[in-house]
Amino acid sequence: MLMSASTPKPAPARSVAGAIALPASTSADLGAARRLADWRPLRSLLARLAFVGCLPLALLATENGTTAFPNGGEDFLVAAMPPPGWYAMVYYNHYHADSLADGAGQMPLQSFDLLVNVGALRLDWVKPVRVFGADRWGTLLFVPVIDLDLALSPVPGVSVTGSKRGLGDITLGNGLHWTFPLFDMVNAFDVVAPVGAYSASDPVNPGQNRWVVRLNHMGTWQPAPQWEVSYRLHWDYNFNNPDTDYHSGQTLYLNWAAGWKPMPPLTLGLSGYFLRQLTDDRQAGQVVGPGGNRVRVDGLGPCIRYILPNHAMLIAKYYKEYDVRNHPKGDQFWLYVALPLGPPPPGAH
Repeated sequence: MLMSASTPKPAPARSVAGAIALPASTSADLGAARRLADWRPLRSLLARLAFVGCLPLALLATENGTTAFPNGGEDFLVAAMPPPGWYAMVYYNHYHADSLADGAGQMPLQSFDLLVNVGALRLDWVKPVRVFGADRWGTLLFVPVIDLDLALSPVPGVSVTGSKRGLGDITLGNGLHWTFPLFDMVNAFDVVAPVGAYSASDPVNPGQNRWVVRLNHMGTWQPAPQWEVSYRLHWDYNFNNPDTDYHSGQTLYLNWAAGWKPMPPLTLGLSGYFLRQLTDDRQAGQVVGPGGNRVRVDGLGPCIRYILPNHAMLIAKYYKEYDVRNHPKGDQFWLYVALPLGPPPPGAH
């Protein structure tokens, strides 16, 4: 994004999220300046690009197009809280998008390429309780490290690129578990702390620079030993970004999985997600973009789980995104291992 020193240098067109600072002219070439002016109505959409701060990877609606929860992060046995003890999960997530959908689901750019690789650690502490009928209380800490690469061209002769890697925002959560015949349930409360790397002038950011509170409800139904259906439903409330005076809308998210066990250690199935933004984005009190810049994205794909010795689990899954609005459209791969940090309690299975 260089400008000729021989021409006046207009002030950067600052994005509403501060994620991409696009100049009013990228060079002294008048043709490029005219082309840039032609796509200026799209600039408010593009200028909000940045990364989630924790695994895949929403990237357009809400500020910077980001949400605080990783799409597709949950799958089998989401509400089957393990016996009391300490547990760890180590995640790898790879996301690639080569299309960016606007509010009508169309690609408004000449080209778009986003690549995100994430490694994350989650620690869980499960304790026995007797409160409100619940039998376990779980506390979790989720810490992601994120590597982002973005390259896009709105029109020929205009390009935006950016790369950044670093710590993402950290999630701290607490939840209660109930055991019913054939059904497990968890209700939880999470707080996302904006400790991730962030600069309002950078094209992409691992952090979001805003606090988030989340209400969660999770269920796992096992009608027979070889079948299960799990879901996670949650609502996010985003606080204001003080650097940009941008208030992202509230979001509602459903992640689900259905699995079959052909043999005791192996589960095969499908997993999917639905993300919807419920309220408009606002900056300085004003609604942003057409229709409040609301995000919508769905994903679907296969999922496999294998139980390893010592009660560890290995999970792999793939998602293809569809029905996308104000969001990148791509696919992603997950691989993670869950393991107890110590011997399993007596009677664990």
